Amino acid sequence: MAKEKIKKQKIYHTPTKFEETANIDYSTYYMTKQEVILYTAIGCFVLFAIGYIFYRSIFVSLIFALLGVKYPEIKTKSIISDRQRKISNQFKDMLYAMQSAVSSGTSVENAVGMALEEMRKQYADPNTIIIKELELMVNRISVGTNIEEVFADFAARTHNEDVFTFSNIFEISKRTGGNIVEIMRETTTVISEKIETKGEIDTKLAGRKAEGKVMIAMPILLIFFMSKTTGEFMEPVFTTFTGRIAATVSLALIIVGALWMNKITDIEV
Repeated sequence: MAKEKIKKQKIYHTPTKFEETANIDYSTYYMTKQEVILYTAIGCFVLFAIGYIFYRSIFVSLIFALLGVKYPEIKTKSIISDRQRKISNQFKDMLYAMQSAVSSGTSVENAVGMALEEMRKQYADPNTIIIKELELMVNRISVGTNIEEVFADFAARTHNEDVFTFSNIFEISKRTGGNIVEIMRETTTVISEKIETKGEIDTKLAGRKAEGKVMIAMPILLIFFMSKTTGEFMEPVFTTFTGRIAATVSLALIIVGALWMNKITDIEV
């Protein structure tokens, strides 16, 4: 009699939306394969074009293009930075909603649920970070999780200074039996003013960064248009040793200028 083979069935657990949110670390971002390919292609194309504009050599341009593989890493840092700004602004709106609810006599636990409803009205996208986080908070509170732990977990996963500040102050006030309404009001005011100040600085810096990008692009575009419109006038730049040295020095100065611009506009508040 043949032995029957018993196959073990693997049970796959599909995480709920609350579990997915709880596992997010906002200080990291992992690109999808499609995103990596897209941003690598963009980086390689731009660098290949710059190399060809300055050297008119496919070989040199390909060497430049190889550096494009670093662009996804640069873009990832930019995405994380933008996400942190969104968290700060959305957290400010959440604090205002909670402060209003607590001031009217609602408990902090119920104020979280009221803040969720307010954020749903304010943000149309249900995948907005603060909406997903408030949904998780409400779910955890409903199963008996301590409110201090809920805020502490949110702070730990966002790695956001403003959220950390609120979480620490709230935990201390609950532990010492302070006036929650007054503490919420003062904390909300201070944190909101700080976030608004950072927003104003970011807005002004955005204009300066845009101007800097234009200044960096102008020499490259100028060389491109001159090489296309002046015929043999620009030919020595691409065919002689002295011309290539001049092109290299010019490109090096542009790169130094770009790095310096990025340095002086990278302000942490």
